[in-house]
Amino acid sequence: MEGLVKIGPWGGSGGDPRDIVASGVAPHRLESVSILCQEAVDAISFTYAGVDGAPRKAGPWGGSGGQKHKVMFGATEVVKEVSGTYGPFRDYDGIVRSLTFVTNLGKHGPFGQPGEGTPFSIPVQYGGRIVGFFARSGWLVDAVGVYVHP
Repeated sequence: MEGLVKIGPWGGSGGDPRDIVASGVAPHRLESVSILCQEAVDAISFTYAGVDGAPRKAGPWGGSGGQKHKVMFGATEVVKEVSGTYGPFRDYDGIVRSLTFVTNLGKHGPFGQPGEGTPFSIPVQYGGRIVGFFARSGWLVDAVGVYVHP
């Protein structure tokens, strides 16, 4: 999508690709993120405002298990970093095990099992912000990446 930087993904190679490019409208601001998780991240969905100002929804990408957590970002809140862990889970080689969202106003999470797997961190600098996600998923979230508005 024009004007955006796509970073990642982190995690395994299983599942099917999930992306917001089919909407044809680039994201401008992340409004909320919903996570289903327990011992791993089962699913992710999110809402965002497109560059046209219209609200959009993506997901859920993944399965229906786990406990639901929803983060609503305030009008002046900007997502500056996404971090987490990925690694083996049950019969899967690489699954996203945890996610944390850091904004200009604080931290949301961790969601899932942060002590399990290989850590990753996607900090955004120089006034940029995370505005959306792409992923690989099946029954669980295999991998996750971000869209950054510079």
